[in-house]
Amino acid sequence: MSANRYLPSVLITGCSSGHGEALAKLFVKNGYPTYATARRIESIEHLKKIGCETLQIDVTSYDSIDKAVKTIEEKHSSVGILINNAAIGIMGAMETIPLAEVKRLYETNVFGLLAMTQAVLPKMRKAGKGRIVNIGSSGGEFTTPGGGVYQATKYALTSMNDAMRAELEPFGIYVSMVQPGAIASKFVLNGTVLGMEEKGPYQELMAGIYKVASEAVKEGAPGTWTPEQVAKVTYKAATKKKPRARYRPGFVAKSLIYTRLILPYRMWDRMFVNNLIKQGKKVLKNKS
Repeated sequence: MSANRYLPSVLITGCSSGHGEALAKLFVKNGYPTYATARRIESIEHLKKIGCETLQIDVTSYDSIDKAVKTIEEKHSSVGILINNAAIGIMGAMETIPLAEVKRLYETNVFGLLAMTQAVLPKMRKAGKGRIVNIGSSGGEFTTPGGGVYQATKYALTSMNDAMRAELEPFGIYVSMVQPGAIASKFVLNGTVLGMEEKGPYQELMAGIYKVASEAVKEGAPGTWTPEQVAKVTYKAATKKKPRARYRPGFVAKSLIYTRLILPYRMWDRMFVNNLIKQGKKVLKNKS
């Protein structure tokens, strides 16, 4: 499919599967010059066959970011639309999560996203127009047991997104954030739930987290959106003339965000801990 040269170029990170893959397909279908990227270039070869340009970007490698952005700028003067989608998920209790894993989460979800954005901004600002859509999470508005560090990275993104939005709009650059709930994808399977295999004080909790999270991302699960459904929301945020500041696709995402606002802290804590430990006990009992 040939791209429409009058449409802005689109750069999407994390396209090997799930939401990023669905989004790349949607943009190229609509005629946009679409640059799909991933840490492993071979994981996105199939997107080249449908008309996407493919580039290697590991957001923790600033050299790979600069190289890819320059490739696009040489052809299009500037990146027209940046979708910051790449992220990793690691769940673990605050007492036991290794600091190396904490650093890995921040390197990808926070520092990598910021480096990606900084790389495209000079030319985008010079062009006097552009779009940036940051893919956050409903977990950037609340915290659950076992998700303290992962959700902290999404809280950080929420803050950075708000600063970007205010700072960049005077230059004609619109910034939006998409905060989905559960998406039927490989994200949970590709992530890590720590402490569920080893006997310890958090084993039941972490086993429960894995069970609930795994069930939540199955296609057809109540309240779970498909990658294609979320991609339509992200596409709208990236292409609408006057995009909203935040998009929260799905009833579950909205309900959890607003429930957290009205529930007392300790009631919220008990609601999650009691259910997760109950689920974890069932998992461990079935394994024994």
